Amino acid sequence: MKRKLRILIVEDQHIFRKGLILLLKEIPGVEIFGEASNGQEFLEMIQDERPDIVMMDIQMPVMNGIEATKKAIELYPSLRIVAISMFGDEEYLVSMLEAGIKGFLLKTVDEYELSKAIELVADNKNYFSDELLPVLTNSLVNRKTRSESPEPELREELTKREIEVLNLICKGFTIKEIADQLFISQRTVDGHKANLFRKTGVDSSVKLVTFAIKNNLYKL
Repeated sequence: MKRKLRILIVEDQHIFRKGLILLLKEIPGVEIFGEASNGQEFLEMIQDERPDIVMMDIQMPVMNGIEATKKAIELYPSLRIVAISMFGDEEYLVSMLEAGIKGFLLKTVDEYELSKAIELVADNKNYFSDELLPVLTNSLVNRKTRSESPEPELREELTKREIEVLNLICKGFTIKEIADQLFISQRTVDGHKANLFRKTGVDSSVKLVTFAIKNNLYKL
């Protein structure tokens, strides 16, 4: 029998924390490792045993999510932390990225997106709410970084539908919103997104949007 994914919630707002727990319990293969109301409490909880995934709020008393994430990753580099916040400001995104998170979700997340994020992060991939992509991409595009690896190139011509999906992703539309707008299922949108990853040679939504902007497939 496959072991369940154990998830720890670090959130100071009691009502939201309990609501998130109820949502997580609806996802097959997930169990609650525990809950903490601030970063210091979280660090104490993981001293002896660690969860598979941590859902980390940012603004908390005693110790905030940014500081707690930095300390936790320094101690346990393989720990997978997903930030969850009401805020999509570039400052929070970049700070949490630099701290070592695997993903960033807004507190408006629904069960479908939450389940998909957990699945990807559990597979050691990254996940960011679609609404955050334009903000995050602007930060990544404008930041001067040195990279010895070559820029990915378009491997195969995109179809008209894939270009439509790509543009909506770049605008920050969620999978559900793209499905509704194009009158297709969320699973079909995921299929187009997988094709976009394959054809552009990238492995995350952030890299996909960055690729689109750098290659004039989407203009800000």
